[in-house]
Amino acid sequence: MTETEPFERASPNRWWTKRSITAHVALAIWVPGCALAAWWQVGIALGGNGLGWVYSVMWPCFAVFGIVFWWYLVHDDPETIGSRGLRNLEREPSEMSDDERRARSERLITLAEQEDPELAAYNAYLAELAEADRAREKH
Repeated sequence: MTETEPFERASPNRWWTKRSITAHVALAIWVPGCALAAWWQVGIALGGNGLGWVYSVMWPCFAVFGIVFWWYLVHDDPETIGSRGLRNLEREPSEMSDDERRARSERLITLAEQEDPELAAYNAYLAELAEADRAREKH
């Protein structure tokens, strides 16, 4: 499994959601704006203002920050982060159907395993033990 496969399975259309399209448009405005501001500051610096050199480096840094922010906006799942994610976590399990509870548990486990490969290996080990117990109970 590659690093991006869990994202692909979670939301195959993540590039074309309303949130992603808004992020694409913002990035298409932000990066050229930062490039223009950097070019303007280079002109000021060449005109004799030494502080312009600092600003001419700062604007490309802002552009990189915008790209990183865009990446996270496109790839994060709004159902699991921010206030919506907290509300989903705080919902009483008694208010959920069995399918919702199972889906929530699987989503939380998948997210935790993506962050920690040792946890994924441990969960696989526990699944093997559970399967062995089920097989032993049948006999």
